[in-house]
Amino acid sequence: MGKKVWAVAVALVLSGCGGKAVIESDMSRVVASSPSSPWLTVEGNGGAVLTVTGLEQKARVQVNPDVASAVQARVRTLLQPRYFTDLLINCAELEVQVSAKADDEAAPPTANLDLAVNCRIVARGPAVAKSYRLRQSATIDPAAPHLDTLVPKLLVAASNELAEKLWADVPVPAARR
Repeated sequence: MGKKVWAVAVALVLSGCGGKAVIESDMSRVVASSPSSPWLTVEGNGGAVLTVTGLEQKARVQVNPDVASAVQARVRTLLQPRYFTDLLINCAELEVQVSAKADDEAAPPTANLDLAVNCRIVARGPAVAKSYRLRQSATIDPAAPHLDTLVPKLLVAASNELAEKLWADVPVPAARR
């Protein structure tokens, strides 16, 4: 009986000081299936845990292996077939934020993923530096948002959009003689 009381006391203390469980979100398959492409890098300071705001309680989603690796893998997979020699794409300062909005009665509840990153693209000499800000949204059920699958879905969609925008900004290389 003493052990049960102790367990309940520990649970109450942890819940009172914000000891919330972290929701696991596995994106290791996306990363593992990505080609090895040293010409494209995405670096971020977001780490592996995303805090989802706007719900009754803040939720934390841990992206495995980490957010930058997942974005980099997806962008590499999409751009690898378009690669040409002397193309370098380096993206840094990746920031990802996830929020939910469920207070507007006219609109269905949604989750939003905002992605911001600064990239430099070099194509056989000509270079372009550009900042990208993207938003992906999906409807949710606030009572059961299924963040373990929703966050990867939004992250993949934002990465797909980033790949298209990066490719649109690749400078046309000069013809070789």
